[in-house]
Amino acid sequence: MLKRIRELLGGKRGRKQQSETAAGAAAAEPAPRPAVHHGPRVVHRPIPEVDLDPEAVKIVQRLNRFDCTAYLVGGCVRDLLLDLKPKDFDVGTSATPRQVKRLFRNCRIIGRRFRLAHIYFQNGKIIEVATFRARDDATEDPERSDLLVRDDNIFGTAEEDALRRDFTINSLFYDLRDGTVLDHADGLGDLRRRLVRCIGDPVTRFREDPIRCLRAIKFAARLDFEIEPQTLAALIRTREEISRAATPRVLEEINRMCRGGAARRSFELMRETGVLAVVLPEVNGKAPDGGFELTLDLLARMDSLRATDGRAIRAGEIFACLLLPGLAAELGWQPGKRFESPPGADFRQRIDARLQPLGLRLRLPRREQEYCQQTLGSLFRMVPVRRLRRGVKRAILRRECLADALWMLDVLADRWGAEFAESARFWRDAAGREPAAPQPAAPARSDDARPRRRSRRGRGRGSRGAQPDAVERSAAAGAAVVERAAAATPPANPPAVERKRDLPPVWDDAYFFAALPAAPDTPGEEGDDRAYGGVALATPHSRPATAQDGESEIRPEADRPRRRRRRRSRRGRGGGAPPPPAASGGDSGDAG
Repeated sequence: MLKRIRELLGGKRGRKQQSETAAGAAAAEPAPRPAVHHGPRVVHRPIPEVDLDPEAVKIVQRLNRFDCTAYLVGGCVRDLLLDLKPKDFDVGTSATPRQVKRLFRNCRIIGRRFRLAHIYFQNGKIIEVATFRARDDATEDPERSDLLVRDDNIFGTAEEDALRRDFTINSLFYDLRDGTVLDHADGLGDLRRRLVRCIGDPVTRFREDPIRCLRAIKFAARLDFEIEPQTLAALIRTREEISRAATPRVLEEINRMCRGGAARRSFELMRETGVLAVVLPEVNGKAPDGGFELTLDLLARMDSLRATDGRAIRAGEIFACLLLPGLAAELGWQPGKRFESPPGADFRQRIDARLQPLGLRLRLPRREQEYCQQTLGSLFRMVPVRRLRRGVKRAILRRECLADALWMLDVLADRWGAEFAESARFWRDAAGREPAAPQPAAPARSDDARPRRRSRRGRGRGSRGAQPDAVERSAAAGAAVVERAAAATPPANPPAVERKRDLPPVWDDAYFFAALPAAPDTPGEEGDDRAYGGVALATPHSRPATAQDGESEIRPEADRPRRRRRRRSRRGRGGGAPPPPAASGGDSGDAG
């Protein structure tokens, strides 16, 4: 019995010692470290040179030549990996905006919240060069009430720049030197999974820049991707923050949604997530006859027109599609019903009542508001056609917005039929028969044949005899025109022009950038260091100094002694004594 008790006591003590030993060993082992980012994932994925923009390639190569790190970044890399044609090419570099400006004479620094370098080319192309940025430590605290980023000019490394971007599919860099893709945030994996995912905490990223809510919807619609569940939940939670964003940026994102070929899908996602009620409450309202479905049909036709002929979509055309369903319901347009204009209906007043508050809130340009008014006004006059006078019909056929009004009328005809189909057939046939309005050509007149205004200096007494009469002036002008025409006519056998053999080749970097235009002039005061680096840009539009600028107007030297002789001759012909010299400076030296 005692032996059994000792064995039991010894076993408990042994198990206790074993447990204490295991606990000590566990305490001695280091705790598992959290996941740490160990650099980018480098994938060798060469992109054919024919798919790259030659100007962007030149910029990257020149930055690399001056010991600056430079990559193709952002949406262009994403689209190239998806076998799509990029809308534009952006460059990311370690050089600051001022350093980029020193390397490219056709460069201009823009932006306040996010300073960028725009490089201009002869064909109107602009390539954006951005310096690598780093995230602000102040935005890392999610407990702050205001996380809106108002100044994003903290420069950093390429890795920091990739991790501060909005979505993983936009954090890809392409290195031209070895044809590799640098992936810092698993963007390649999300491209394969066809997901739009935020980098980091989605709520924090949307509160930093609420425009990212619209960008997520735009990418999901344009690329036919799905929004990752956590990102979608954060988007719905922070959608009210869009009202705090800059209004021009909101308008630009709406235009990009409609111009990217996925306008219908974009507005469907905006309606599902509740973003449409925040951005465009005028469009979100329900019309009695299903106005939002009509809006989707109009946007779908706009997408098909862009896909077929690649036509440019104006902002006025976009807002005409968005406002048409509400105005149609207000005027009583219904399916299968014969339309009669309401008594005392003023179409322009009704259009302005809906367009002006929207244009004022979104800061729609005035020319686009006028185009929207003209398009909707023409459409309302085109239905019905039985009461229109011939002059009104011809005036509508000569309007600039006729093509846009016609395809909107086709959508109404397909949806409602009846009188709208009849009007659509009539205007299609009339537009095919009506010739284009001729534009009056400006007469080509030579500078020498152009009549000159008679100078008012020589109209004193006795001065008429010194002027040639009208016949002599006409003969002199005609002779000058004949001489200029003869000089401008090339000879029958023009002599061979000897080409310089020391010209640099067209692919030489110095020759390429020397032929580029200078950046447009930027208004700024002298001595203002904030005016794009404090350097005054010289442009061909510079105005010469005039008398109002505090300097004398520049005149040809041949005219100056002639004026002096005329002044002396007039004073001599007056018969009186010469005037006394002036007390101060001025023209007193001419009185001798």
